[in-house]
Amino acid sequence: MITYNSSKWNSEFFKTLLKSYKYSSNMRLLTGLIILSAAYATVVTLINIHYLKNAFHMDTVFFSLTGVILSLFLVFRLNSGYKRWWQGREAWGKLINDTRTFALQLDSIIPPENIERRRFFSRHISNFCISLVWHLRDDMESANYILEGGESKEHISTFEHQPNHVASFLYREIEDMHKASEISDFDKMQSKNLIEGFIDVLGICERIKKTPIPFSHSAFIKVFILIYILILPFGLINAFEYLTIPAVMVMAFAMLGIEIISEEIEDPFGTDSNDLPTGVLADTIRNNVFEIFKVELEKTHKETNSVSSYREIVL
Repeated sequence: MITYNSSKWNSEFFKTLLKSYKYSSNMRLLTGLIILSAAYATVVTLINIHYLKNAFHMDTVFFSLTGVILSLFLVFRLNSGYKRWWQGREAWGKLINDTRTFALQLDSIIPPENIERRRFFSRHISNFCISLVWHLRDDMESANYILEGGESKEHISTFEHQPNHVASFLYREIEDMHKASEISDFDKMQSKNLIEGFIDVLGICERIKKTPIPFSHSAFIKVFILIYILILPFGLINAFEYLTIPAVMVMAFAMLGIEIISEEIEDPFGTDSNDLPTGVLADTIRNNVFEIFKVELEKTHKETNSVSSYREIVL
């Protein structure tokens, strides 16, 4: 995700804008579509002025009416995309709170000298978040789990749904502690409720990812925008003449930009430049949990599970 200071309207903001261009495939797509719109408007303008002697003419009332309709569709499209993006951020915010609460609760129960159990929970709470990041990116091969002792990545990666499997480690450990009378019935219930919170976040994120905007909505808006841009030069050419070309470019930038931005953020868990920084959030949880349990994260794990390994974009 691109991070920036939204209050700055100076050279730094525009430097960030220029830098973001090389990271965003959608910006390059938008640029290409604007160039095509300009080329189309140029052809229509030249033909009308030089060959047809301004024969093209369309009443601007038509564009006013269709413009209102199109603006309503674009507002709906942008709001629906942003709502999904924000729901994803709220889910990860809940995960951060639940993991901290879970770690703080167990830190007050587990004796300081029981380093093995403290490392177990700090490790697998972190692993749940790591598995969730890559599960949502459909790239489980890249998951860099925190493993110790006789553990191997295959111990987790052989399962099709790895976040569920990691959560099962936490459930079983809590159950073992209860059977050994290390925690009370109330503590067991609280702990399992918090782990259920992890699963709730997993379910929310999967719902967002696996339920795209209905195809009919997306396709209809795309076709409507295309038709509007194709007929727009005919409504401007008599009044604007050669200025029709930049006018069409501006309109194409606005309408196509909204559609492309909405497409990018409606699945907020990928690696696009405006997707959620889930890797950074997972690193935050990992660092917080290890600090709460007062155990040290080995240097090798810091390197292999760093923010850079999640390919987040910070300009």
